[in-house]
Amino acid sequence: MTARLRDRADRRTNTAHRCGLAAAALGIGLGLGVLSGQAPAWADTGHADSSASSSSHSTATAARTSTGGHSAHREVSRSTAHSAAPRAGLATSRRSAVHTGSTAPQLTSTTPVTTSAATPPGQLSPIARLIGLPGHVVNTVLQSLDMTAATTGPQSPLNFAPIDQLVFAAFRRIEHVAGLDATPTNQPIPPTMTYTGSTTALTPTVAQFLNAAAAEYVLGGVPGGLRQFTVNGVPVTSTNVLSGESAQVWVTPQNQIIIAYQGTTGGTNLLFNPLIAISQIVTDLQILFTGTTPRAFTDALRFEQRVQGLATEQGYSTSDIFVTGHSLGGWEAEYVSQQTGLGGIGFESPGINTIVDGNGANSGFVNIETYGDPAAYFASDLPGLQPFMPAYVPGGGTKPHYGPIVMIGDPDAVAPLFNSSALYGYGPIGDAIFMIDTLGNFFEHHLPAMQAHNLDVAPDPTVVPWLGLPMGPVEDGYGTLTISQLLQAASLAGTLIRP
Repeated sequence: MTARLRDRADRRTNTAHRCGLAAAALGIGLGLGVLSGQAPAWADTGHADSSASSSSHSTATAARTSTGGHSAHREVSRSTAHSAAPRAGLATSRRSAVHTGSTAPQLTSTTPVTTSAATPPGQLSPIARLIGLPGHVVNTVLQSLDMTAATTGPQSPLNFAPIDQLVFAAFRRIEHVAGLDATPTNQPIPPTMTYTGSTTALTPTVAQFLNAAAAEYVLGGVPGGLRQFTVNGVPVTSTNVLSGESAQVWVTPQNQIIIAYQGTTGGTNLLFNPLIAISQIVTDLQILFTGTTPRAFTDALRFEQRVQGLATEQGYSTSDIFVTGHSLGGWEAEYVSQQTGLGGIGFESPGINTIVDGNGANSGFVNIETYGDPAAYFASDLPGLQPFMPAYVPGGGTKPHYGPIVMIGDPDAVAPLFNSSALYGYGPIGDAIFMIDTLGNFFEHHLPAMQAHNLDVAPDPTVVPWLGLPMGPVEDGYGTLTISQLLQAASLAGTLIRP
């Protein structure tokens, strides 16, 4: 009986430690949210959609080796001159131990650029423009202070990038001295998938999805080239301060609808709506530690149903509607896709608690995750944060992602997470090392600008453009790809992971 009571007490202590660490991490994330959030841009590279569904099967592959180097500086104003169709030659890197250093086969795109027969979105009404004016004014001021940036906005005379590089160089040095960046000897390799489906399905591009997802962090931000979905001149939006759900709807030049859900804290939107960050952090904790579905998820689903009804009245079909989001927004997009079958892309989204057979491996929803970002590893199908997270199960577990996973960045960036998480549960010092290293890697890899760097997307607009450390290769041309073309490219590169 004494041993059983001691075991229960230990479990309570571990649970308290986990909640305390998570609360501290997300609390610091709240502070970051005041500054963070990016909206990478695209340059009229969209494609209309007929279906986002895909077909694939999984095969085991050998361990991958890193081919990516460390980038010393991220260019915020990279060229936005992407072609209207995916590039004929994709330079992708194969990370197979059998084919180390080899070049992946080139992809030839034959995807036509077409438009939906639906009615294009109308102009904003004068009242809607007046309501949105304060946000645009504040955003312009923030641009002048180098807190936000846009290709069409004022260029700030300030540049905080050198400070950012100095801080992260020191952080990486400390990790090295502590041995946290050493290659783990027992790190599991997630099973990869081979995509065998068609690449002619017409969907928005990776850049369009990333634009829409990241714009949810920017007060008054508009994704490059996209327009708001309106009814009688009023933008269709959703915000529930109590549940933490918030979303906007965007329309591509090819008349495709993208529902974009907001990530935790809402970035600079905190200036106008600070209370929602509390609900969003509570939602994060609920998903991580209770195994239940939060109200924000059901609100996100309810909003999708509302948008679908309004879109039908304007001539859109269900196949014209997609979902996206970053971080918490990606979580919500995962859930909505799982419940509705809609296609889309989630960025840096963790695993979810609602599980279906196959975990959506053959669905039209894709998770894009950055090596080393803790948010991506808040899951049971990616090894990196155990035992803090549930046990790792290849292609499953109790908290898997929904939809296939495309990994980007430097595979070696996972090592510090894996090594520091092994110290979790071994007393206050081990827990502190784990928490500090996890937070450092969060700041280093999580922001959408880091995904923009690896996906070859020019940020527009963006927040704190100087924050983060780009690592790994730039996947040339990925920003112009549709969902099915992204799956094929990642499959050829050996970075398509089975959920």
